[in-house]
Amino acid sequence: MLIPLDLGNFNKKMDDLGYDEDNDVDVSDMLELQLSEVEMLTSMFPSKEEFKMDDPCTVAAIRSFLDGKMLYEYLHKRVGFSINVTSVSSDSKVGVELVCNFPHEYPHVAPVVFTRSPLMNRENHQRLNEDLSEFINSIERGEICIFSVIEWLQENVDQYLVTIEKKDAPSVKEVDTIFARLWIYSHHIYSKFKRRDIIDWAQELKLTGFSLPGKPGVICVEGYSRSVEEYWQRLRRQNWKRLVIKEKEDQDIGDNDIKKYYKFDNFEEKVFDARGGKGREYHMDLGKLFEFLEKRGCKHIFSLYFGVDGKMAAD
Repeated sequence: MLIPLDLGNFNKKMDDLGYDEDNDVDVSDMLELQLSEVEMLTSMFPSKEEFKMDDPCTVAAIRSFLDGKMLYEYLHKRVGFSINVTSVSSDSKVGVELVCNFPHEYPHVAPVVFTRSPLMNRENHQRLNEDLSEFINSIERGEICIFSVIEWLQENVDQYLVTIEKKDAPSVKEVDTIFARLWIYSHHIYSKFKRRDIIDWAQELKLTGFSLPGKPGVICVEGYSRSVEEYWQRLRRQNWKRLVIKEKEDQDIGDNDIKKYYKFDNFEEKVFDARGGKGREYHMDLGKLFEFLEKRGCKHIFSLYFGVDGKMAAD
């Protein structure tokens, strides 16, 4: 029998069990390595213009857990930071911002890493992030790796940079006129950190839509195509059991107001009567999901995800 849970218990249960891809790793050992790596990086990059923690309180919170002063279920922080990386083969000081987030299981699993740079065109920036991801995946798991990532960037970033000198060419910004909507399927979404990233990245990139945690997981984002593509690239670099695009909608809207094409007012996480299932699984009320999609003119999506008519789930 399925037992209804309120949202607070739903979140707490997932936090208690961790719900990342690797539950057999000693998180304490991994967090000790992370703090050692942060200490090394802060000594290498003492300036706040070079190295910046997302939340300065993170180290203290992790230390409290490691010292036995905090239960793991209350450790809602993770190591996150950005580093300004410049080329070692050029006199120029231009470079990229390296953005890093550590799952609690890192370095047993890969870190979540991507770059930002206003001096790259779309194609080069995407190629850089793809090549960087490939390099990270080639590193043996179990060892801290950000110093190696920094070295790789310093040695390779020049080939991706496109600098436009103002005196030589006018500053022209490509206008994105393509509206895109992406429907993403995940085997499950339980991790509190993935759930946070899903929301934060959508807000950062000014995308609307929703996410549905549990098993399976559903994510929909809509907005300008470049932002939607950036969102997908960040998302797919995380550790997933399965993550696929179910459908992508594209439309050239020209100079029209993009708000006319939105089906969602903002981006939010939806929870429809979370219910406990077999073992550690949690499921949402799919009938209510169908009603939610139907109100927004998206009911056809339901069968793409679940292979049945949504009306059957609603009955």
